Amino acid sequence: MNPATRAAVAGARRSPRRLLLTGLAVLVATVFAAASVLLTSTLRADLTENSSTVPAGATFALEADGSGGGAGGRAGVSVTDDTTDTAAVVDRLRTVPGVTAASASAETMVQVVAGSASGSWMIRTDPMTGPLSTLATPTDGRLPAGPDEVLIGAGTAERTGLGSGSTLEVDGRTLTVTGVVPVRYEYSDALVVQETDPAVAGFFGSRIAVAGDPDPAALAAVSGVTQVQPAEEQRAEDLARASTSANALLAGLSVFVGLALVAAAVVVASTFRIILARRTRELAMLRCVGASRGQVARSVLVEAALTGLVAGVAGALIAVGGGWAALAAAGASGADVPALVVPWGRIAGCVLLAVVVTVLAALSPALAAGRTPPVVALGAADATGARAPRARIRLPLAALAVVAAVALAVAGLGIGEPGLGTAAAALSGLAVFAAIVVAGPFVVSGVAALVAPLVARWAPGRIAVGNARRMSRRTAAMTTVLSLGVGLTAALLVSVAGASADIQATIERNYPADIVVMPGGDDEAATLAAQLDRSPDLTARVDDGLVLVDPVAGADPVAVRTAVVGGAGDAPVMFTADLQEQTESAIGVVRWIGLGLVGVTLLVAVVGVGVTMALSVSERTREIALLRTVGLSRVAARRAVAAEATLAGVVAAVLGVVLGAVYGVLALRTTGIGSLTGLPVGQLAGLAAGVVVVAVLASVGPMRRAGRVEPAHGVIA
Repeated sequence: MNPATRAAVAGARRSPRRLLLTGLAVLVATVFAAASVLLTSTLRADLTENSSTVPAGATFALEADGSGGGAGGRAGVSVTDDTTDTAAVVDRLRTVPGVTAASASAETMVQVVAGSASGSWMIRTDPMTGPLSTLATPTDGRLPAGPDEVLIGAGTAERTGLGSGSTLEVDGRTLTVTGVVPVRYEYSDALVVQETDPAVAGFFGSRIAVAGDPDPAALAAVSGVTQVQPAEEQRAEDLARASTSANALLAGLSVFVGLALVAAAVVVASTFRIILARRTRELAMLRCVGASRGQVARSVLVEAALTGLVAGVAGALIAVGGGWAALAAAGASGADVPALVVPWGRIAGCVLLAVVVTVLAALSPALAAGRTPPVVALGAADATGARAPRARIRLPLAALAVVAAVALAVAGLGIGEPGLGTAAAALSGLAVFAAIVVAGPFVVSGVAALVAPLVARWAPGRIAVGNARRMSRRTAAMTTVLSLGVGLTAALLVSVAGASADIQATIERNYPADIVVMPGGDDEAATLAAQLDRSPDLTARVDDGLVLVDPVAGADPVAVRTAVVGGAGDAPVMFTADLQEQTESAIGVVRWIGLGLVGVTLLVAVVGVGVTMALSVSERTREIALLRTVGLSRVAARRAVAAEATLAGVVAAVLGVVLGAVYGVLALRTTGIGSLTGLPVGQLAGLAAGVVVVAVLASVGPMRRAGRVEPAHGVIA
């Protein structure tokens, strides 16, 4: 180990706080990356266990004539031919030697009359007991003992308030709820009935499961059976389909992980520049005692690798611990959650990625440190960050990036294919980000020059503006990363608002009444409309084969639902208000998930603001002390730091919101998902204000440190 590297390692041991500050942004990004790996691995394991409709006790999975051919096949077609009736096929299978149990799983939508919860519910079958049952233990009540008894899903019970002892009506029959049972993936209100229940009589089963040790040839010889497959093979096929979904989720999360790592790299690069500027004398001494440029540069890279390793390991441990804690808390609250799966190999990959990103981010500062001549370094100022940016190089590069961004945006609009258009829009956004990185110091200097007259009579404001102009590269590093997070968030808000408006317009266009009934034909529609119109609570009409129903003014909502669902029979009934509520709920979930994903980038940026301000205050201790000597109060020193953070937050908020809104509209146009009728001005204004507040809050520590600087201590430092 050369002297420069030994000095770097010794410095890291002497000052672990510096190591922590440098790697904090990488730590946050690693937590996100490791959490994404844990999420997808746990999801894949859960899907492995629950994606297949083949019960754990089955030895063969069979398909029969008209049985739908796969998991999730829709039922609902009556069968009168004994050779293809699933129930008859199951009865014949039970007579095959070696078969100990046979069952056909089926599920379909039925109209349920249940007061204010009346509507279309999912009903599914289960043998309730034996090796082919897939039911969990009821959380309340007992299993059904007869054809007029049902179980209700736990989520449905919570939503509707129904439970053991409640009654509801299906096809004119009154059914009694005997228990509440957890139902995985309970997307709609759900009932579970015995497989012999009349409510599902005549429906095709999606798949037939057989337990025991029969001869496959004997099973295939049963009339109506079209395919016999070992249960393990069928489960493997189901898992392959489920794994595709998990892989798609991981690919989607990887995009946001990459953005967070890019933000972390910018923060780390800026942090290393500040730290190396403070260590100029130390590096110069190393050069004086014989260290070469390469040894100095390598010592910085070794320190970067050590920083990345510590941050990566800490981030991975936090992600694993957080995952266990979150699932334990969810399980303790009664939720049905899967066990956490920790793929240690992939977690190690996250740590390695953290090391690589940190080393790459420190490469430029390391090379710059190695190029510093010993004599110049010994006489250099404390803050090399005050060096002015080179306009001859930066401005042409920024102009090229802007031209490329515009060209890609225009190409994305003209391609006409959503996938390629979205890719072009994303590349355009990256080009704009590159332009901001390159031209950031000039943007900061320009804004500071504009603000200077406004704060000319306020000492903290003058100090903050002066620092921003003098240290424009440093301030730009903060605003660049922050604007990336704000821009992503603004683009998400605009995109979701556009998609929501488009979906609501589609619902209003396709469902022009409060209730829409879809009978099988025009004659049935006319008959049903006349029947419903006779109700004193309803007005009904036929339009394009659909029965459009509106309640009369003052009608009881429960009576309206009961009358329509009861009168519609097997015809599907859509309540427009329910559809709008479900849509809003789904959009809300998408919005929060998206905010959580892009919020990590924003969090990394905020961490960068705090770290940069902390190092900046530490570096300017002597300057602040001198200002205190000439009369600057503690409060004014703190306000100067807050004003500098506010300036960075405002620049980032304006840049991010404007560019994010533009690219949100561009995303809507290129994907064709929706059309925007108006920007979510309130949400964007709240985002901008929130970013400024968070930037100031992130600087609370540096503000307190600046206020504690004593004049004499600062002069000595």
